[in-house]
This record gives sequence, C-alpha cells and structure tokens, in this order.
Amino acid sequence: MQLGQFSAVITVEGVPVSEYAVEYSADGLEATCWIASENDKNFRIKMKNTDASPKHTVSGRIAVDGIKCGGLHLDGATGSKISTACRDSVATSANTRRPLTFSKQILTDDDKYLNTAFSPELGTIKVVFRLVKLTGSVAKRRDRKYEPTILHERSKKAIGHSVQFGPEFQKQNRAKRSSTLIKVLGTLTFRYRPLGLLRAEGIVPPEERAAPEERAATPSDVLDLTMDVDDEPEDPDEAQIKKLQMQLDALKKKGKQVKREPSDVKMKMKMKKEEIKTEGLIFTPGEVIDLT
Repeated sequence: MQLGQFSAVITVEGVPVSEYAVEYSADGLEATCWIASENDKNFRIKMKNTDASPKHTVSGRIAVDGIKCGGLHLDGATGSKISTACRDSVATSANTRRPLTFSKQILTDDDKYLNTAFSPELGTIKVVFRLVKLTGSVAKRRDRKYEPTILHERSKKAIGHSVQFGPEFQKQNRAKRSSTLIKVLGTLTFRYRPLGLLRAEGIVPPEERAAPEERAATPSDVLDLTMDVDDEPEDPDEAQIKKLQMQLDALKKKGKQVKREPSDVKMKMKMKKEEIKTEGLIFTPGEVIDLT
C-alpha cells in the first residue's frame, strides 16, 4: 500500500498478499485496505521510504490488534534515496523473539472474559511512519511477554482470526536506539479477515469457476448450412405439403406394382391353355378323322 513516498506491504512465505478496497483520508495522511489472513501462517511487514535523506531519520512504528510491537529506523545505502525496514517478530528479551502469526481466534466460555475490554483496533496491522530525532542514548531492553488475545464465545468482536505470537526462538537482539518524535508523516492500516469472510462481505470478488471444456464437434453435430445463391428459405406449409405428396406418390406406385403381378399370371396361364388346344388339332396327311 502506497502513501506518497512511503509504502508498506504484508508478505506470507515471501509473497505479498493482495490488497482490496484501498481508501485514503481527505488530508492524504492515512490509507487503509483489506487483506486475507491465512491460519497458522507467519507474516512479515516490509516498509519503504523512496525519498530518504541523510538529514532526516524516519522510523516505522508497528502495532497489531492494538498491541505495540516497537519501531524500526528505516536505513538505506549511502547516497541512496531508498531506505527500508522489516519486521517479522517481536523481542521478548535480549536474546529471544516470537514470530508474528495469523491464527484462529481463541474463544472461551469462561464468563470472566465476557466483559473484557478489547482494543477497537482488533483485526488490524498498523504502520505509522514518523519523523524522529536520534538522541544518541541506548535504551535498556526490557523482557516482555506477549499474551494471546482471548475472546468470550458470545463476544461480538469475534472475527475468525487474530495475530498471535508463535513459539519463542533464540536470537541476539540489537540495542535499542532512543529517539524523540518530531511529527507523524503517514499511517497505513491493514484490516485482515479470513478470505471466506471477505468474500461474504463483498470485499473480495467471488472465486471464478473454471469454464467447462469444449467438446470437439462430431460429424453428426455438424449441420450443413450452405445454400446456393438462388436458394430461398422454404415455407413450412409448403414443405409439409411436399412431404405428404411424396408419401402419396410412393403409395400409388406400390399399389400399381401389386395389381400388375396377378395380370401377368393370368396372361401366362391363358397362353399355356392355347398351346395345349393347338397341340390337340394337329394331324398327319392321309389320316382319317371320324366326324360322326
């Protein structure tokens, strides 16, 4: 998210998370957006100043769910206009830290938590860029425990996820450099929720469904829509009449064939009888025929 020369981004496993519904205040000093949180995923906050000057010291102060997580001075290479800082964990002692983690919100039915006051910044990650002046003194680092946020199950503050602090690990922490605030330069606020909740609220577009695969057309699917230049669309009534006429012609033709067959048989029988009669009238010369 960008605000003038300052920017901040939340990364999970090295990949910047998508930002939705970015809004800016009228005075241009604040920006807010929504991001999707993933359960049991560590995250990192990267900060950048693209107009750094050796004459000015800029720090980025971070708070998660209203819990202050300290600040970092943005540093850059000598002569570079860009200075950066990064935070992915919080110091619990001089040589231990705990990672920043998105986790399921811890709910309880214990009524002692029913009226517990919670920060209005629950569900947010806030980065405040500040112009500061280094004092030169070194502040003593105090041991600190970051307790998990616990909500009553009937609490209206339940939002699905919260920032928790992962298992403690060993790391030698640098000494704290003291500074005094000159003025606030800009504030970036990331509001986080589970992806499903953001979609239900219409903040994130619904998931796109994959289009069904197109089946290749078979020969039976292909229709011949070609026609000659002189062809004209045929009237449905005329087409029906032609069809009936063709059926009628076929029936007439079939009837003629049936009638013709008995006639041929009779003709053959008549010719056979005449042959028999003719054979009976034949006689040889000199033969006497009795006509009595």
